[in-house]
Amino acid sequence: MSEVSIRKARIDDECVLSELLAASYAELRRSYDPHGFDAVLKYISRANPKLLASGRFYVATINSVAVGCGGWSIEKPGSGEVVSATGHIRHFGTHPAFLRRGVARRILQHCVDEACDEAIVTMMCLSTLPAEEFYRSCGFRRVATIDVKIGPGLILPAVEMTLDLSAR
Repeated sequence: MSEVSIRKARIDDECVLSELLAASYAELRRSYDPHGFDAVLKYISRANPKLLASGRFYVATINSVAVGCGGWSIEKPGSGEVVSATGHIRHFGTHPAFLRRGVARRILQHCVDEACDEAIVTMMCLSTLPAEEFYRSCGFRRVATIDVKIGPGLILPAVEMTLDLSAR
């Protein structure tokens, strides 16, 4: 397999990353109630322009093809709240054809390294149900199962997780 490269996302990546996220998140249908999931999918499968412009959102490529994305922010998803020394994993996705090849792990490591460089000591994550094991394997621990409001009347069950970066 070719080497996975990581680069900062750009605003002009929006269409490609929205397609990648749609393909990635469509795989979640198996883990959630299919009734209403398509409505949720419309919201979660769009690349967020604010994240793309943040300088903390990344694209993983193999042979110049976008195969994964994800990033982090200091703002809490949904509220924009900022808590000192806390970061938040944001909008990760891997194209289904490239699962289990280390794509998400490479992006996550890049985010964690960058967060450590910025004196972040706690990284939070709102994991989808099937991604919980991935985040656990990367050192995150479960805090609670929560319902995330996605849009008007739309809720997605998720797992709040945390990673202690203070020992790194």
